[in-house]
Amino acid sequence: MWRYILIFCLFVPLVALSVEGIPFLKPSMLNLKDDLNDARREGKFLFIMFHQEGCPFCDKMRKVTFQDKAVQDYFTKHFYMVEVDIRGSNEIVDVDGKKMTERQFAHKYGVRLTPVFMFFDQSGNVVAKVPGYIEPKDFILVGRYIVEERYKDTNLVKFIKENKK
Repeated sequence: MWRYILIFCLFVPLVALSVEGIPFLKPSMLNLKDDLNDARREGKFLFIMFHQEGCPFCDKMRKVTFQDKAVQDYFTKHFYMVEVDIRGSNEIVDVDGKKMTERQFAHKYGVRLTPVFMFFDQSGNVVAKVPGYIEPKDFILVGRYIVEERYKDTNLVKFIKENKK
């Protein structure tokens, strides 16, 4: 009997993830140091989606932007996403190995509202922090900004303006 309960408890979250259909969402134990190493090993970048329950713009990102085929293709190829609840009490390990709650982690990075997307380079440095709902075409530009390492020579707003069609 316990085996069936365990299987059910493990299976339900996997079904929920597949229903949401975000292929670049990484199942994470909230150890960002390990998540960054996994991403680096696969030639990908890590980014965090800070969210909170009842956030309409977080829901819109999941239902609109993350369901866009071009976004899914580009971000699955280049990124892992981990979600962090800005009010959460789960323990998280930062990329530097320090342990804290999700709430403390959000506070450390100055995140008070949601959604906020925080992108890391391959060394674990924060290279972009983007707030709010982002349309699919603009989200791909944000991704390109990271992948092409344009954060080294220009700011994100300028990059988006120059590359918007």
